[in-house]
Amino acid sequence: MAIREGTGAVPQIADTVYGNGTILTMNPAQPEAEAVAVAGGVIIGVGALSDMKALCDAESRFVDLRGRTMLPGFIDAHSHFIDNAARTPWVNINSKPLGPVESIEDMLRLLGERAGRTPEGGWIVGWGYDDTMIKEMRHPTRVDLDTVSTKHPIVIQHISGWVTAANSAALRLAGITRDTPDPENVVIRRSASGEPSGVIEASHCPVLALVPQLDQDQFLDTLSAGSDMYLAKGCTTAQEGWVADPNWFPLMGEALKRRTLKLRLVLYPLGQDISLEEYGRVFPDVPSGTPLDEEGKLVMGATKLSADGSIQAYTGFLSQPYHKTPEGKPGYVGYPSNDLKWLRQRIIDLHSNGHQIAVHCNGDAAIDAALDAYEEAQRQSPRGDTRFIVIHSQMARPDQIERMSRLEAIPSFFITHTYFWGDRHYAIFMGPERAVRMSPAGDALRCNLPFTLHNDTFVTPIDPLLLVWSAVNRLSYGGRDLGKAEQGIPVLEALKGITINAARQGFEEGVKGSIEPGKFADFVVLDENPLAVDPMYLKDIEIAATIVGDVLAYGAL
Repeated sequence: MAIREGTGAVPQIADTVYGNGTILTMNPAQPEAEAVAVAGGVIIGVGALSDMKALCDAESRFVDLRGRTMLPGFIDAHSHFIDNAARTPWVNINSKPLGPVESIEDMLRLLGERAGRTPEGGWIVGWGYDDTMIKEMRHPTRVDLDTVSTKHPIVIQHISGWVTAANSAALRLAGITRDTPDPENVVIRRSASGEPSGVIEASHCPVLALVPQLDQDQFLDTLSAGSDMYLAKGCTTAQEGWVADPNWFPLMGEALKRRTLKLRLVLYPLGQDISLEEYGRVFPDVPSGTPLDEEGKLVMGATKLSADGSIQAYTGFLSQPYHKTPEGKPGYVGYPSNDLKWLRQRIIDLHSNGHQIAVHCNGDAAIDAALDAYEEAQRQSPRGDTRFIVIHSQMARPDQIERMSRLEAIPSFFITHTYFWGDRHYAIFMGPERAVRMSPAGDALRCNLPFTLHNDTFVTPIDPLLLVWSAVNRLSYGGRDLGKAEQGIPVLEALKGITINAARQGFEEGVKGSIEPGKFADFVVLDENPLAVDPMYLKDIEIAATIVGDVLAYGAL
């Protein structure tokens, strides 16, 4: 039994006791418990039901779990919570298993339906198309999109977030012509005649940047639906992993006041496209894991950088060529998303200033660049417990996993790459040998390297139990085994990746990630025990309830 003592070593009186179910604490010193006692939104006791009831008075309430399973609330180790919410008004042009689009014709029909309801001159924005999942196996072009409308600017974003396509009206508004040179870190694809094709490779597309922003009230309202999406999947902490606009910090404070933000949120400020001086001036100058409000709902995260793009957009940076290279590009290995000398120096400078750093790396060459820079940063300004994060770590080689272990870095695996893109990685992008090694959680486990798991929402919907299913089973959407024998991991280890390891990644293991006295009363209640079901059923377990600070935020108890 673990009890948190109150003033004068007297145990506190519980507001709530949860019991009569299976409680998986994710605390190795006390893996399971009969009951949990809570006061003031914080856990005060974990142990036998009789001991927890001894902390009650006449005002305390008992929540009967009715045989269900409680875990610490799931923690989103990397996503784009705000960006995902802001996409609510956009046209969904995803392909299976995320949407209905099977061809460019399907895409154009959906965009045309929106154009028919939009006044001339109004923007039509779509997101989620996947060129490798449609009949034509190519990106839509300016010419395709012009058939929808030449009187509306149209821009659509690839599911990876690293490629967009625009029609002539949108290109014209952006000032992009055949004479426009490629801006820094942007590739404007062109036809044989030199005209822009409409397809643009960039994490921050200059056309997409022109889309009118929601006003403040509309923007804050989207967070309510966005919160509900995460809560419905058991998340009690979300992440916004790309805060380019410093105004998002005070806006999230306003969202808390309006109660449109209904869960905890970690904010990762973007450390590129900005000088170090301005970065220090416009973003909160506090360490990762620092609460930014009195309730501990808003939290400072790591500084975000990127080293490459996306494998499935051919913008991931590899050490060896893609399995099937783009037409006319033999030996193609992709490219870094930032100048590598600049990236190296920025990592060194941020590290010397005491920042935790998180670098987006899909390809193994990108991972090399990030680890080289971090190792040099540590050589110049050594310090302990930095928790350098390698976001995605998709094509990490065994030697890189071993190196991360030596450097005490944290790989955060976008593990559902195996499910959503595994078939295409096997056949198109990586080939069989590399595809079965993507997102190598098994290698990390063998190196005793703590790792986290994430959905990268908006790229794929938030769904922590799908992460667990993918990490354990390693199956593609088409049913292909992608290295389960070598890279599959036990269910408990996968659960750590969305609970205690995810808390530790953000320096929050003292308040989140396990059911222990002194931590927030953030819980998820499942209809079944993930440690007891058939592993193939993991993704189908129902979320019965999600609780944030002892307050029911989703479902029923």
